[in-house]
Amino acid sequence: MADSAEKSQPAARHVFDALIARYADSRNVEEQTIIRNRIWRQFGTCGAAFISDMANFSSISRRLGVCHFLKLIHRARLTIAPVIAANRGTLLKCDADNCYAYFARTDDAIQASLEVNAELFRSNQLLDLADHIYLSVGIDYGDLLLVGTEDFYGDPVNTASKLGEDLAVKGETLVTERAIAESSYVASENVERMVARISDIEISYLKLPMRKSSSRIAT
Repeated sequence: MADSAEKSQPAARHVFDALIARYADSRNVEEQTIIRNRIWRQFGTCGAAFISDMANFSSISRRLGVCHFLKLIHRARLTIAPVIAANRGTLLKCDADNCYAYFARTDDAIQASLEVNAELFRSNQLLDLADHIYLSVGIDYGDLLLVGTEDFYGDPVNTASKLGEDLAVKGETLVTERAIAESSYVASENVERMVARISDIEISYLKLPMRKSSSRIAT
């Protein structure tokens, strides 16, 4: 697997797209294997995928207009970016009301999710109800393809997306069992352990409730 310096070069996206195009065009099994191995060697890594989603997108947009919701998205991004950086993460991209980040350590991803929601909880107390922001976050851990500081792909990314966008409610962080296993997080007895099946995929995960303070997670 390539080191982080190689994967962070500006040409990473161009190289990655070119390799995927070659892989798609190839009809030779041996050549496909060579290209696939190169992709993983150059872009493969292991880490935590963090994906956040803003709650109540449809209802707020319909009731107050899309411009109002875009204002909230802007404020959410301003809150999320420094928290991810402070916890040694990389904010890869934001798409509409979703943010996508990579962390080498699950502990840092969990801590970032708790800090972001704690910060939003504090700011919400100073604002009108219509300006309140709530995030749902999904976190998974495993092998993935990291394309510079722009994007990532892989099963952990897909799973984190399903957790953050489809299953988590506002202020909630859902973390897969395999991500918890790679962390020092100690789940309390009252933390809910759940199993969901989405698109024929079974996901075992923990529900981490929102904290009103950003104290470090238990280790």
